Amino acid sequence: MSLILLKNLLWSRQPVASGSKTDTAPSRSVVPPVSNVVIPPFALEKKTEETCVSKSGVDLEAQTTTDGISSTSTEPSKGNSRAPSSSSSNVTVFLRQKCIAIKNFRPTARMVSDAIIGLSDGMTVPFALTAGLSSFGDTRIVQLGGIAELVAGMISMGVGGALGAKAESDGYKAKLAETVKLVIQSPADAITLVHDVLRPFGFDLLSRDTIANDLMQSSDRMVDFLMRFHYQEKQPDPSRPMACGFTIGIGYAVGGFIPLVPYFCVERKEVLMALYISIGIMAVTLFMFGFFKTVLLAEADRNRSTWKAFLGGLEMLAVGGGAAAVAVGIVHGINMSMTD
Repeated sequence: MSLILLKNLLWSRQPVASGSKTDTAPSRSVVPPVSNVVIPPFALEKKTEETCVSKSGVDLEAQTTTDGISSTSTEPSKGNSRAPSSSSSNVTVFLRQKCIAIKNFRPTARMVSDAIIGLSDGMTVPFALTAGLSSFGDTRIVQLGGIAELVAGMISMGVGGALGAKAESDGYKAKLAETVKLVIQSPADAITLVHDVLRPFGFDLLSRDTIANDLMQSSDRMVDFLMRFHYQEKQPDPSRPMACGFTIGIGYAVGGFIPLVPYFCVERKEVLMALYISIGIMAVTLFMFGFFKTVLLAEADRNRSTWKAFLGGLEMLAVGGGAAAVAVGIVHGINMSMTD
C-alpha cells in the first residue's frame, strides 16, 4: 500500500512537458481505483471477526424469536430503541431451562415412600396426643403440647431419615470396597460368584466360563457385575440423606398439623367441640390417605386394586383411631387418679 501511495504522489508531481500550456488551477492527485487498494492483513482479520459476531448475533436473536422468548427483530429498529443486552438474554434462557426442569420433574419411588412414612406418622402420633390432652379441658394446653410434639417429631423424624439414608450409603461403600478386594486378591472366588449368578438362567459351563473370563479382562466390569447381580446393590444418590430427611420431616409436619387446626378455631373452654371436629377431620383424612396410598402401590387390576384401596383406608383409619382412643383413655385415667 505504501508503494502505491508513493507512486501516486510522484505521478501527481511530474513536470509539464515543454511547449505545453500550464493550467492555472492547482494539480490534483488522481485517486487510484478501489480495486487496486491493498488492505492490510490485520484489517481483514478485524473485519472477519466483526462479521462473525454480527452473524452470530443475528442467529441468536432469530432463534430466540423462534422459541417465543423474545419478539425482537434482527432489522435495525427506528428511533432510539436499544437492543436487548446479552445479560438479560442469558437470564431469560436460564429461567426457561429451570421452568422446563420443574415441569419435567417426577418424584421417585423413594421420595413417595419417604413422604408416606412422614405423613402416616404425622397423622397418627400428634392426633393421638392432642386427643389425649383434650381430657384436661383447655385448648391452650392442647395447642402448646401439640406444637411442641410437632416440632420435636418433625426434627426427630427428619434426622432419623437422613441418618438412615447415610447408613445405607456407608453400607454400599463398604460392600464396594469388599468386592474390589475380592476381585483383586481372589479372582477364582469372583469367577465362582459369576457362575452362581448365571447358573439359574440356564447357561452351560462353557458359556459361564466365557462370560467370566471376559469379565475378568477388566476389574471394573467384574466389580460392577457382582455389585449389580450378585449383591444386588445400587449406588445411592449422594443427595439422598438430605432429601430423605427433608421429605420425611415435611411430611410429618403437614400430617401432624391437621388435627391441631380445630383447636385454634374455637374458644378456650370448647375443647370437646374441637376434639369432635378433629376426630371427624382425621377420620376422613386417615381413610383417604390409606385409600390413595394403596392405589399408588396396588397392581394394574382395577377391581382388585379398588377393593384393596378401600381396605387400606379402613386399616389406616383403624390404626389412627385406635392410637387416639388408647391415648385418650390413658390420659383420662391418669387425670382421674390424680384428682382423687
